[in-house]
Amino acid sequence: MKKLTKIAWMVTGLVLPCLCSATAHAQAEVEPDNYKRLNTVPITPESVKVDFQGSFSLPNETQCHEHKLEPGKYTLVVKTVGKDKMVTLQREGSDIVLQSRPVTPTSVSDQGHSAVLVRHGPGLNSHTLEGVYVESLKLMLFLDESGHTKPMDKMFAGVTRLPIS
Repeated sequence: MKKLTKIAWMVTGLVLPCLCSATAHAQAEVEPDNYKRLNTVPITPESVKVDFQGSFSLPNETQCHEHKLEPGKYTLVVKTVGKDKMVTLQREGSDIVLQSRPVTPTSVSDQGHSAVLVRHGPGLNSHTLEGVYVESLKLMLFLDESGHTKPMDKMFAGVTRLPIS
């Protein structure tokens, strides 16, 4: 008798949730224009302004923010997105977007034409794309400062300026 009662309760426990399903509110998703939404605001995209565009060639494999840049010709685009400066490297249909840290012109040597700064390091045969100097903006943008983190790299590794045309 006890077994029969347990089986009856188990069947009731399994069948009852199937018969009493939760109510659905799918109409708001199907026809959203018919329902008022009081807590929403229209989305306005951030303004993006292209400040500079040029091209340069990398002679060696180079690192930048854990991206491996193969040797070859690149297009560089500097954009203002809101208050930030974004640097985009384009090559053969692929884009690498990098956040930059602008530096005031008085704290960095800003002599010469626009150039990409490549540091030898970290290590013996590696290179790091460290920054971009844009002559027309009188602005130095640091991209990746990991090339001079080791003491030996600070002493022996130099920075090469690759011109941007």
